[in-house]
Amino acid sequence: MNRKYLRISFASFIALLLISFINLSVHSQPAGYKAEMPVWIKNNSGTPLTNFPVPLRVNTQLLITLGLLNATGRDMRFGSDCSGATLYPYFLGGYLNTDSTLIRVKIPAIAANDSVLIYMFCGHATDTSQSTYNVYNGPHSSTDSVVVITTNTVALSSRGFRFTPTQNLLVTHFGKRIPNATQRYLTMWNFTTQQIVKQAQVDAGVIGQYNYNALDTPVNLVSGQQYIFSLFQGAGDMYYYGTSSQIGQHMTYGDMRYCNSCTQNTFPTSILTTFHYGTPDFLYYVIETATTPPTNRNLPAADTNTPAPPQGLDAQQGNQSAHLSWTGNTEFDLSFYLLYRNTVNNPNTATLIDSLATTDTTYIDTNLTNETEYFYWLKAGDMFCTPRVSNFSAPDSVIPNPIGITHNGTEIPKVYALFQNYPNPFNPVTNINFDIPKSSLVRLTVYDLLGREIKVIVNTVLPAGRYKTDWDAQNYASGIYFYKLEAGSFTDRKKMVVVK
Repeated sequence: MNRKYLRISFASFIALLLISFINLSVHSQPAGYKAEMPVWIKNNSGTPLTNFPVPLRVNTQLLITLGLLNATGRDMRFGSDCSGATLYPYFLGGYLNTDSTLIRVKIPAIAANDSVLIYMFCGHATDTSQSTYNVYNGPHSSTDSVVVITTNTVALSSRGFRFTPTQNLLVTHFGKRIPNATQRYLTMWNFTTQQIVKQAQVDAGVIGQYNYNALDTPVNLVSGQQYIFSLFQGAGDMYYYGTSSQIGQHMTYGDMRYCNSCTQNTFPTSILTTFHYGTPDFLYYVIETATTPPTNRNLPAADTNTPAPPQGLDAQQGNQSAHLSWTGNTEFDLSFYLLYRNTVNNPNTATLIDSLATTDTTYIDTNLTNETEYFYWLKAGDMFCTPRVSNFSAPDSVIPNPIGITHNGTEIPKVYALFQNYPNPFNPVTNINFDIPKSSLVRLTVYDLLGREIKVIVNTVLPAGRYKTDWDAQNYASGIYFYKLEAGSFTDRKKMVVVK
């Protein structure tokens, strides 16, 4: 059997011991949240980033499936540390309930070519969304709040302007300034494809003032792409016009675009230069970028549930060794096992002898003293930033013994045989002898009266010889038990009685 476990350094060992006893109420995440996920953010440029909206890609589909995030994303938060003492502004950019949801988090500072660790919190029952456009630079006016004053009335017409963003923009509101207070359609067009990017109605508002309505979903405008933004006039609607090429500071003005005897869904193709007509306007935020964009690495998420104690711990004797096995925990955020040992049945005075990887469900403890009873316990820990550690498992004990004892020198038995245990009845230890005529995979198992397997005493390949082993029933109730030997094609079973 191979020895399968994860050795840890002395420093890590001490740290793990300290973690196990930290007061979780001091260092746990904000109250009411089910889970947290550590996120490393790397500044890949040689320039420090300050108040930068870092784009994160998060598998919200997994979090929602696990019940750790509301399907609307309303309960996500981002903090500087595990306690959530400082929360960062964020904006939920889209693609919710996918494996690549875009979220921008405004990080105060990341040094050049450096990394910072933040935490995502989620799973709150009642919290509302805190997604905000304030992670970006803005809001700004697309026309820089241009004011032209001449009025006109042309029914069923569209008036607007062509422009080109010089940076990536996020449009959040459509608005207008008109001479008569009526509800109007405003339309954002892709100039190249002549397709509608976004269309919305803006309320009547106040005459002669800019009035805005928030969009149901924001619109991303790409730097260098040309667009047209237009205002539609229905019957009796008026508009302002005048000479001006005024434009927002993050875009360039192209020309005035219009159509007559048209609808709000007609692409305006007629042109006037150095004019504003309408006047339509939109509010936008600048999506800041870095020359070399930062990247993020999401560590596994963890919930706030403490893992269950490991089950099925079984200890088998060996020569100056104990062969341990157990049933692996099923928690999705399991991180490690802790293995404890004592020479008395008291976990509170037991020694932590190793930290094991979650892929391990076997362990061989060596350099033990034969004929000395050893008790073992396991704990399970999760990936939470201050790990949750389970209670002790149920114990199992073993008395290491040189299991291969050949009687009468080098005598090799001629047939397989299982002998009656002695003493019988017994309390609490009995001897079991068996013969193996040739090298075989040997399994010696104890069952209760209902046929349930309760102990595997031997499960290994043994060379030919006469063998004796012990079974300690200290942790078992009085009653009738059976022991069964399986070796090669040979099987035999006998009865024994524990009397306490």
